[in-house]
Amino acid sequence: MVDVSLMNVGMWTMAPDIVAAPYLSQFTKNVRTQPGNPITNWYRTSDGRWIYLVLLQADRFWPELCNDVLGRPDLVTDPRFADAALRFQNKRECVTVLDEVFGSRPLAEWQERFVGFSGVWAPVLTFREVHEHRQVEPNGYLPSVVGHDGLEFRLVAPPMHFDGEPSRPSGPAPELGQHTEEILLDAGLDWDAIAAARETGALG
Repeated sequence: MVDVSLMNVGMWTMAPDIVAAPYLSQFTKNVRTQPGNPITNWYRTSDGRWIYLVLLQADRFWPELCNDVLGRPDLVTDPRFADAALRFQNKRECVTVLDEVFGSRPLAEWQERFVGFSGVWAPVLTFREVHEHRQVEPNGYLPSVVGHDGLEFRLVAPPMHFDGEPSRPSGPAPELGQHTEEILLDAGLDWDAIAAARETGALG
């Protein structure tokens, strides 16, 4: 049985940034286009964080979002946004309104207001925050390995689980040229040929 986690696949795709996150400052640039569905989109909070909505059944979730989360029941009956077709037609105006609403509160307040919401949403995590996400440690998504210098660091595991067991890196990447001689011997060269190649500078 092969088990693949969507979150782990995303982490695998962004592995270089996640691995580097504890050691580097974070720089995030977000560019949004006009969405076909304004509530499948991402919105910036007052403290510069982002919330991603994936409300594909737009007419189902629009009233709940406006009433229970945003505190804007007037948007439910707004003639520009009354159904998915109208929100698509007036998407620029709809995104502008939602930008203003989400931009009025920090992420922490929105997280409280989204408690109990039945639709799909999530805060956009920084790479550093992924290290502390509650799904990461129990699922073995960021195992620790020891480098050639003896220092421990974490690597993103491959996203496949086999029979319920996560894949784990066996160690750090080989050092530069670590297996050169072994590979050349397997390729049929003898030690004299390898030494000659080193003398001519063909091998470092």
